[in-house]
Amino acid sequence: MKKILVAVDGSDASVKGVKAALALAGPLGASLTLVSVVPPIMLPGDAPWAPMDEINHAEQQRAQRALTESIAALEPSTVKMSTRILLGPIAETLAQLAEAEGFDLVVVGSTGKGAVKRVLLGSVADRLVHTCTRPVLVVR
Repeated sequence: MKKILVAVDGSDASVKGVKAALALAGPLGASLTLVSVVPPIMLPGDAPWAPMDEINHAEQQRAQRALTESIAALEPSTVKMSTRILLGPIAETLAQLAEAEGFDLVVVGSTGKGAVKRVLLGSVADRLVHTCTRPVLVVR
């Protein structure tokens, strides 16, 4: 195992995922790629009044903060790390990247919501497990 993709969104669950990935990467000599995906913004109807450029810019800044905070939460390490910000549906974008670039493992944190909340709110981890063709580790 040489390449590990880690989903980052700034939540406590994603920080746990980053730490778990780092714990795996060190002994295996693997590199980590931390990825934050900015989902498309869906506004009701045709909203010409919405400052879409400002909203997109703010979301990309939030994604960059999430990556920076995730790295800061780690102890110093010799593991090679890189970061990326991508745009698109979160689970599908992560799955496509993992396949296209041949990642050996995808790590994602999960808040552990119950079945009812997951059905109503959706779950990136759940969707990723079902759509990704690469191995997925869900960290709670």
